[in-house]
Amino acid sequence: MNSLLRKPWWLSLVALGLWQGCGEPQAPVAKSSNLIVNGSFEGKLDPWWTANDSEGGTGGTSPAAADIGSSGMALHKGKGGWGFMVGQETSGHSAMQTFQFKARIRGAQGGERVNVSFHGQSFDVIAEPLWRTVDRLVLIPDGGGGTTAMITATSDDSTVHVDDVSAFWVEVARGDADNEDGNLLRNASFESDLGLWTFWADVPEEGRAWTTPDGRSSGYAGLALTRGPSGALTTLKQMLQEPVFQGEKYRIEARVRGEHGGEQVNLCLQMKDEPWTGPCIQVTASTQWQHASQTVSIEEDLNDKRVGLLVSLSTEGTAYVDDVIVVRTQKR
Repeated sequence: MNSLLRKPWWLSLVALGLWQGCGEPQAPVAKSSNLIVNGSFEGKLDPWWTANDSEGGTGGTSPAAADIGSSGMALHKGKGGWGFMVGQETSGHSAMQTFQFKARIRGAQGGERVNVSFHGQSFDVIAEPLWRTVDRLVLIPDGGGGTTAMITATSDDSTVHVDDVSAFWVEVARGDADNEDGNLLRNASFESDLGLWTFWADVPEEGRAWTTPDGRSSGYAGLALTRGPSGALTTLKQMLQEPVFQGEKYRIEARVRGEHGGEQVNLCLQMKDEPWTGPCIQVTASTQWQHASQTVSIEEDLNDKRVGLLVSLSTEGTAYVDDVIVVRTQKR
């Protein structure tokens, strides 16, 4: 593809931010230059390094691996081990900074698994036989940890091509939950993608969670959850940073909307480990935003236990959730 015909993606991002009025929800706006050096691999590997833990794994720059320009990176994982990796060190970060990570990725056959890690936060991608743009917001919860960007081919006997890698520190919108005093959740308006939330579905092929402007009640984005006909639950969970104690009370709030109405959304303070018990509130969604709010008490079985806020969809369909709040209203 002729690179002269393509604008750098970050110019479009900045233009979008300038175009939007002050009262409009603001998409992420780049606040730094690209933290990735030689992201198009035109300078061969420098300053990238490679690591391999598979039998027969290889990698290097190649014109055949290019989407933009004359060179790209080919990663081939052999048999066994964790994979073949390419990485580089970047500048550091501060606590609760959000970065927008982008890369062009293509699989030789399609279906290859790729792991992307940025400053210790990672996510998985399934490659396709045609070039696609992988675009994620990555929220860094603390100021410590690593400063490495890594891309790893993890499927046995697979080849993945990578090109046009970038990472920018971005400013994201703040939703109502982000401005709530005493909220024990972070990224509770889902402005930094699913950062700090953990996804689980009993039927992963049918359950999905993602952020979208369609799911926003405030800010720029909100959460969308989908459950298929074969599953029981699609869930997201974020652990509270401190244990709870018997006699305490917590107010749980969220805004909920269903795609068709009738979707069952559950908000639970759930134990970290089995038997996964804890108080819940249930919301039957309508097609209009509903404000769910209820105060729950901590009973003896949760005394001095680590818990998380679980958001789940227990019926087939799609539901939207935004501005999730957990506030301690009574101490022990």
